Order: sequence, then structure tokens, then C-alpha cells
Amino acid sequence: MENKNWLSPFNNEFWGDRFLNQLVPRNFNDLLRGTNAGPSVDLKETDNEIILKADIPGVNQEDLDITVDENVITLKGETKMDETREEKGYHLTERRYGSFYRTIPLPTEVKSQQATARYKNGVLELRVPKVETVKRQGFKPKIVSEEGSLH
Repeated sequence: MENKNWLSPFNNEFWGDRFLNQLVPRNFNDLLRGTNAGPSVDLKETDNEIILKADIPGVNQEDLDITVDENVITLKGETKMDETREEKGYHLTERRYGSFYRTIPLPTEVKSQQATARYKNGVLELRVPKVETVKRQGFKPKIVSEEGSLH
């Protein structure tokens, strides 16, 4: 039987993935701004392309701005509130409204001009072909001695 000390912050279920993923800001800017950095993303690299999937529910396609550079993808967007309600009975408001901005660095250089995007049911899928890498072979120069002979 595993012996867990419930007083230890490192052996407590509270400090697991849920705490790190949901309660701790993704970066220092988020901590200062007190906002979310933007949508949750999955970034996958295959032999030929980079595939990014982002959860962006509630954002209209017209309110989504995607920029692909050679080594970074930038997602901007805005969730708009449908109507303003100022009536009694609201005790909790968790739905977020407003703009977001997220920059995702890419693991390799891509052909940004050939990027394609699909947006369906609140999920953005972006596919960007990778730049073909040329295998570099080292060049071994010949060494010439001071007498002019090759070695």
C-alpha cells in the first residue's frame, strides 16, 4: 500500500494535472493580465506538415484572424455577447466574452503561403506544409602547407 502524506503539497491529488492545467496561468503575461492566453491547441508534426487543432467555441468564422509565418502561428479572435441582460436572477456568470490572442511557435520552418484552414463545430484545423530540409554534407577542404603541397 502506498503511503501518502496528505499534508505534503507534492503527494496530494490537488497538485496534479488539473491544478497545473486549469488554475496556473500558461505564462507570466497571463498572470499579469488575469486572462486566458487563448484557445487550447494540439500541435502535431508529421513527415510533410504541421497540423494545429484549436478549440474555439462560440467564435464566428468572421471574428477569427489566423496568421501563419515561417516559424509561428498567431490566432486572434473575439467572442461576442449576443445580448445584454440586466435582470434579476443571475447568480453566476462563467461564460467568457471578449478577445483572445495566442502565438504558437512551430518546431520547424513551414510554407506559410500554402496553409489551409477548416473551422467546424468550434474546432479550427490548420494544416501547413513543412519546408523540405536539405541534408547538409560537411565539406572537407584540402589543407595546403606553407610549401604549397596538399595534404
